[in-house]
Amino acid sequence: MDIEIRLRKLESRYRAALSAAVAAKAHYLALAGESSATPAVVARAKSNWQTLQSRKHTIAAQMGELEGIEDATG
Repeated sequence: MDIEIRLRKLESRYRAALSAAVAAKAHYLALAGESSATPAVVARAKSNWQTLQSRKHTIAAQMGELEGIEDATG
């Protein structure tokens, strides 16, 4: 597959992961500040946010590797 195509797909996935992570963090922070939220619900929201953050970082690393290959080949 062409490197440019793969990079565009990763960039699209990164933008989606970034949006999801921002929304998940806002949701977590809202729940954390809510006195009626149970600790389990807050923990689940935090875990979801951290999972999305991790996914975002993984995609960014993949983009960096792909850009390195692109720079090396041409």
